[in-house]
Amino acid sequence: MKILVVDHSKVFRAIWQRLMKRAGHEPLMCDDGESGLARIERERVDMICVSLSLPDTDGIEFTRQVRRMAHGHDVPVILLTSVEDKQVRRRAFEAGVTDIHAKTDIQQLFNRARRFIRDGETDSDPPSGCVLYVEDSRTVSRIMIHLLAKMNLEVDHFRSASDAWEAFDEERHDLVISDILVEGEMSGIALVNRLRERYPDKTRLPILAMSGMEDPVRRVELFRLGVNDFINKPVIIEEARARISNLIVNKQLFDQVQQQRRQLYDLAMTDPLTGLHNRNALSDFTRQQDSQCGDSDGLGLILIDIDHFKQINDRHGHLVGDEVLSQVGDLLTKSCRDEDFAVRFGGEELLLVLPGCPLEAATRRAEELRLALEVLEPAGLHVTASMGVSAVGPRQNIELDAVIRLADRAVYRAKSQGRNQVVSIPADGSGDDDDTLSLTGSDS
Repeated sequence: MKILVVDHSKVFRAIWQRLMKRAGHEPLMCDDGESGLARIERERVDMICVSLSLPDTDGIEFTRQVRRMAHGHDVPVILLTSVEDKQVRRRAFEAGVTDIHAKTDIQQLFNRARRFIRDGETDSDPPSGCVLYVEDSRTVSRIMIHLLAKMNLEVDHFRSASDAWEAFDEERHDLVISDILVEGEMSGIALVNRLRERYPDKTRLPILAMSGMEDPVRRVELFRLGVNDFINKPVIIEEARARISNLIVNKQLFDQVQQQRRQLYDLAMTDPLTGLHNRNALSDFTRQQDSQCGDSDGLGLILIDIDHFKQINDRHGHLVGDEVLSQVGDLLTKSCRDEDFAVRFGGEELLLVLPGCPLEAATRRAEELRLALEVLEPAGLHVTASMGVSAVGPRQNIELDAVIRLADRAVYRAKSQGRNQVVSIPADGSGDDDDTLSLTGSDS
């Protein structure tokens, strides 16, 4: 990067030159305003640092002349001064100064300069994305589409707001840019209204409005409607580039954060060995059910306890035991409907929550799983399981934890009766004595 420093102090220029060379930049040094302007006239520079006090002019007038030059209107200019006079600072910003910095801390000043340079690099190479663009002016749309293409952005352009509304895809479009007055039955304002009704989160869907009208009241109305930013026509290319880049970068950073949050949530809610949900997820599921599982279509539960699992670990090692659990978890996953909820309940115990599944149907599913496990032979071993089933009907107001305790009691009974079998107990406890439904397989 080429950084031009205009300052009468030979010592200051020498320090800057050393810092820039060390950072890999190309230093350009001038000791007065005339030579600095001549240097800008001859070649492009990426940033200018100019002292307020110069032998032949001052930094404010120097900046004003830079802004009139073909190579200087968009170059960052840092004014070097310790003066705190508000009038001086106002004159400086009105002349086109980008920022003001004291010369007393050269290292901090150099760090700020590097930040301006990185920002410039980022603006010229923003992340890729897709823009939904609504504009009925051929001249304006041609300019904007060219700008967006140079920014490495894909463009879906529509002359009609209604066509754009039909084509909008939340997964595809990172930004909506719309003129507020476009041809057709739907205006750009109506498009903003509809988008915000459906997608109220301004971070997930940024909207940039454009208009040739400079009425400040209308602009305030647009922000109230939910636009993120606004550009006046005729479009200033550098302003449009900066605003578009900021909106897309912020949106994509938000998407990354959301994805990371989902990944962290999945990690917190998933058992890494079996791939099933864990107890944290079960607690979350219970809260979503408001701790009452009989409010809708009822619920069935199957609690699965792998028979003689401790012997598997003792005889074959824990790695083999882990493989058994992993394959049994995979069997459970493949047997699930979309609405089912499979959990590693603890150790060798697995739990299957079956929404809308009465006791008889849940018992049949448990027997199917028992038979499938008998022929699975996970890790090359003959493995069986004792299964307890319970269920709550649509009009029964019973907490999920109570139904799980009944299923656990049914598992205990299945194990005491010889293992490798299914025992069911209704949620009302009516079968908790001699009337328990039991489907028994071979003793393991």
